[in-house]
Amino acid sequence: MPITLNPSNSDPTVFKVAAVQAEPVWLDLQGGVDKTIKIINEAAAEGAKIIGFPEIFIPGYPWTPYANNFVVTATVLKEYQANTLALHSPEMDRIREAVKEAGVTAVIGFAERDGGSLYIAQATILPDGKIANHRRKIKPTHYEKTIFGDGNAQSIYNVVQTPFGRLGSLNCWEHIQPWFKTHFYSQHPQIFVGGWLPAFPPGTGGSPYIMSGEACSRMAQMVSMEGGCFGLACCHVVSEAGAEKMKLTGFPWFTFPGGGFAAIYGPDGSTLARAGDAGVEQIVYADISLSKIDEVKTVADIMGNYSRHDLLHTVAHGENWDAVVYNDHKEADSEAACERDGEIHNFSAGAYPTA
Repeated sequence: MPITLNPSNSDPTVFKVAAVQAEPVWLDLQGGVDKTIKIINEAAAEGAKIIGFPEIFIPGYPWTPYANNFVVTATVLKEYQANTLALHSPEMDRIREAVKEAGVTAVIGFAERDGGSLYIAQATILPDGKIANHRRKIKPTHYEKTIFGDGNAQSIYNVVQTPFGRLGSLNCWEHIQPWFKTHFYSQHPQIFVGGWLPAFPPGTGGSPYIMSGEACSRMAQMVSMEGGCFGLACCHVVSEAGAEKMKLTGFPWFTFPGGGFAAIYGPDGSTLARAGDAGVEQIVYADISLSKIDEVKTVADIMGNYSRHDLLHTVAHGENWDAVVYNDHKEADSEAACERDGEIHNFSAGAYPTA
């Protein structure tokens, strides 16, 4: 059973949020959509107003390349790609309709297919069934780069207004990218959904600590403290059958059933609720009030009273470029490009400018 550390009270500003810890329906698009809708309905029936799902819940997080050679991995990934979810599709329409019928806000994590490419995506769906935000993980981590593309430029805009506050979304190690987080905080999130992979106890099979569920949970907790916002850490469970399906059995970093570490954090970093068992599916609930944020930001608002943007600031380029750009001023720009290219080559050779 989940462990709830803040009991409900009669404060009218209090509402319930839900962090999902569940096993995907591995390599099964239709099954994944069915299960997503079932979870939405279950959490809504418990009174949740905001529901957060794990990273790539549809059709599951592919640890497979870590645990296998190329031949085995290629076989699994072919089936994986065939069961990914397109943003504009009947399957996404079913999820949107379920969110609308439940009258909730949900952040869905899915492997998005766009043409022949895949992306680690999140969609924030409002109670009217409309997608308020669609984004992609800005940089896949490590071996993820062999499966997924980089997120598009608009993906840095990841906070939207909902009926229950300003809601943000992050995927996995985006929680530890300093400049990306600065931009995230500048959008004034009050709540965020952190989508996570399945991760296991520290040191399992000699695995690095940073890959553990404990480390991932602390990353989410740190974002809550830095940003002064409520955080939902949402993650997978992997059963023995799921491990077999994804060809993970025998890899020393993993233990099955396991992978879960779902939790909900307050804007002061306190743990409001957490999963009771890493190997069991459960929805973690907490009652929150946005008024708690003021208690923290009065002390330290990193985008306001605790900032020095006159000393340090981040420049964001949230604009996509086309694959081909035609230039009408070829000659002048060509000369400028040659000059720039020469400078770059000089610098790379160690010829840095001196005073």
